[in-house]
Amino acid sequence: MDAYRGSTVLAEPAPLRHEAQAQAHVQPALLELRGIAHNFRGLKVLEGVDLPVPRGGITGLIGPNGSGKTTCFNIASGFLCPAGGQVLLDGQEVTGHSPARLSRAGLVRTFQTPQLFEHMTVLENVMVGLHAATRSGWFAGMLRLPAARRELEDTRGRAAEVCERFGLSALLQAQAGTLPAGRKRVVELARAFAARPRLLLLDEPSSGLNTEEIEVLKGWIVRLHQQGMAILLVSHDMGLMAVAQRVHALYFGRIIASGSFEQVQADARVREAYLGV
Repeated sequence: MDAYRGSTVLAEPAPLRHEAQAQAHVQPALLELRGIAHNFRGLKVLEGVDLPVPRGGITGLIGPNGSGKTTCFNIASGFLCPAGGQVLLDGQEVTGHSPARLSRAGLVRTFQTPQLFEHMTVLENVMVGLHAATRSGWFAGMLRLPAARRELEDTRGRAAEVCERFGLSALLQAQAGTLPAGRKRVVELARAFAARPRLLLLDEPSSGLNTEEIEVLKGWIVRLHQQGMAILLVSHDMGLMAVAQRVHALYFGRIIASGSFEQVQADARVREAYLGV
């Protein structure tokens, strides 16, 4: 890959295979929201939301602005405790569990605006994704004991391998804050991949990207799915949602349609919600 010259194009993934996607939604749910309800100052934001995310599938959640997508996503990722209902992971209730605890259980999220450590390098940002697998405590690290130094070098090497997988090898020492939006997004995906999640939650990942970048982003989402990750994709971008095997449409806090992307796209209630027709 050519060295970074200010291009905003995401690294191009290897050829993708889609043949296994069609059946993904029939697998048992890895994450499940049951009867989720929430309100802010008496205003109902979510009401009776059921949302299963199967193992190995790409599940989409769409809805116009104000539909409750962000609230639903924050509940699924542990950033918000619902007023009612349950959140289940592997069939076990995790309602109200902290994001850190859910991350240790294999659930990792991204944010609408990439949350990078902008003063750190690309390599250091990806190393952060590997921190949960380290064994040396802060005391050993502070004293730079031999075991901690060896672990640091091992972490650096594994982070470099992840960067190579994501086409970031030429940017290892680039300061993350200097990168354009497209590059920041792929660094965030690389960091999430480094954490080896079973379930990756993507919050409006196409936000701030141009058309070309969004098309490449689609490829990366499918490729991550092919690595064995279940993915919950939250977006108002119907074009991006074409990668999902099963899509749920949220409108005024309720699921109004569920099915394949084509089925939901053609649903009269969804068309009315988005287009007013």
